[in-house]
Amino acid sequence: MNGGLFITLYDEKTLSLYLKESVYGFLMSPVLQAQASGQGVHYKALADYACAREGTHVFFFLDRKIVYGGKVKGNKKVASFYLNGLTSPLGRKANAPLFWDESNRYVPAGTLGTFIVNEKTKAQPFILQFTKDENLSGKMISSDELYFELGQFSYPLPSNTIQGMSFCTLTPGETDIAITLLQRSSKTFGLSSSENITLGITQSLFSESLIKGETYISEAHLEFCLLADLQSVQHLIGNDDYILCRQVPISPFKPYNMDRADICLYSVQNPIKQGTIPNVIIELKIGRANFHAYNQMTGYMDWLERITDANEFARILPLIIAPSFYIKKKKINAKYQSRIKMYSLDDKSYYTVSS
Repeated sequence: MNGGLFITLYDEKTLSLYLKESVYGFLMSPVLQAQASGQGVHYKALADYACAREGTHVFFFLDRKIVYGGKVKGNKKVASFYLNGLTSPLGRKANAPLFWDESNRYVPAGTLGTFIVNEKTKAQPFILQFTKDENLSGKMISSDELYFELGQFSYPLPSNTIQGMSFCTLTPGETDIAITLLQRSSKTFGLSSSENITLGITQSLFSESLIKGETYISEAHLEFCLLADLQSVQHLIGNDDYILCRQVPISPFKPYNMDRADICLYSVQNPIKQGTIPNVIIELKIGRANFHAYNQMTGYMDWLERITDANEFARILPLIIAPSFYIKKKKINAKYQSRIKMYSLDDKSYYTVSS
C-alpha cells in the first residue's frame, strides 16, 4: 500500500516530456531573498512535496485523462524530492546544482534556471523523479472512471477537491483504486518526446539536515517541516508505517469551503475503510492555539464518528500541535475531551484543558 501524487498538467507536450524523462517540477516564483514569504505558495508546495517517499505513485491529470508516471525515487524515511539550482533558500543552503532546466521552452530570465511564463518569472526549484513501471507507465484512464469508483464513498477525498490546485496528495485508498483501473486499461499515452532536455548527472537530494533548527514562519512552513521528517513527532503517533497526506477534506460534501485537516496519516498495517480514513489527524497552529482550534478538531471527530463504525472510530488519533495553548473548558465542546491530544512545541509536553 502506497500513497499517490495527483499532478495537474495543461498540455500534452509537457506531459510527454515529463513521462519521457521521469521528472516533474512545479513552476514556482523563484525566491532569491534569504527567506520565502509565509503567505505565498512556496511552503504550501514544499509541504506537498514533503509527503512523497520512495514508492509514492505519480499520476498526471490532463484534460479529463489520468496517466500513470511511475514511483517516486529517492528517500524512504524522509521527504523525497531533489533541489534544483539556487532559486530557493533550500537550494542555496545545499549549494544545489541546476540539473533540470526548462528555460528553452519559455523565455529565459536573467538568473540561471529562471524563465518567463505568461509575463511572470518562474523556476523549478524542486524536482520529483520517478522510476517507470514497464507494465503501467503511460497507461491511461478517463477521470470519470476514477470518480465513478470513488462514488462508493459517502465522503470527499483529496482527488474530489483538486480543482484549482496544481497537485494534491492521494490517500492509499484512492491510489489503490486508480492503480487497479490502470492495470485493466488498454489505453496508453506515448512515452516519447521530441524535446531534448535531459537530466544533469550531478543532483542534490533533499536531506532532513537542511531543516534542523528551523524557525517556523507560517503554518505551511510548519507543515512542510513535520511532513518532511516525521521523527520529531514519532513519539506522538507511534512507530507505525504511515502514508502522508495534507489538506485532506474531513467533512460532508459541500458546495464550497470543505473543512480540511492540515495533515492526515494513514496506517499501512491497520488501514481504515480501505485506507480512505486517516488513523491520525493533525491540526497545526503557528501561534498559541485557542478554543477555535479545539472546536475545529471536534468538528472533524463529529463527522468521522458518523462515517465509521465504533471499532474504526476508536483507532483514530486526533492531535493538535502548536507552540502553546490557552483553552478554557467553558469555551469548548468537551464531547471528545478524552480523545483529543494537544502537544506544545515550546514545552515539549502535552497540554490539558483548564477548567
